[in-house]
Amino acid sequence: MPEYPGDEVILALLQTGNAGDAFEFIFKKYYRLMWAKAYVGTSDPVAADDLVQLVLSGMWEKKLYRNIKGCLKNYLLTAVRNQVNDYHKVKQRALKKIEKYAETVDRSYQHESNMLKERDMEDRWSAQEQLHRQLHELLSELPAQRQRAFTLVYMQQKKYHEVADNMGISINSLKTHLKMAVKTLRTKLHPPVSE
Repeated sequence: MPEYPGDEVILALLQTGNAGDAFEFIFKKYYRLMWAKAYVGTSDPVAADDLVQLVLSGMWEKKLYRNIKGCLKNYLLTAVRNQVNDYHKVKQRALKKIEKYAETVDRSYQHESNMLKERDMEDRWSAQEQLHRQLHELLSELPAQRQRAFTLVYMQQKKYHEVADNMGISINSLKTHLKMAVKTLRTKLHPPVSE
């Protein structure tokens, strides 16, 4: 392992304006240690690389090395720890924004889904009303006996023997009237009704 100058020498190089050489020594001496600390804090090798670069570039661009008093190693590792903390704060904010967006999308989807359900219910209700109107119109076209037999059995839910007695006909005659009424309605009713 190559020998690098001590922290005092590197800091003296920084203070005297020989920052290029000083940063080269900092990089060679502390990069792996800084990267390892960043990696432990992020579990992401790319993020660890970026955070170390942020520390070093921040020191260079903002001339933060002027404020270093004491141990350079401690300063660098503290700066990395602070970058890791900031990384997690930014990540948390991004996750909260994503969650909020997901909630918004979910609410929007549910609202849309409810609107579609309401529209579907309205469409069904409208179709059912139209079917009832059409059924009543077609019923009025049937002969009186068939119309009465159909209405009493299927719409008022009366029993065959009750209806037959009420109409003064046999149960077999009632069944014939019902069969003929259903056949006529089925052929004329739109949309066709299946059994």
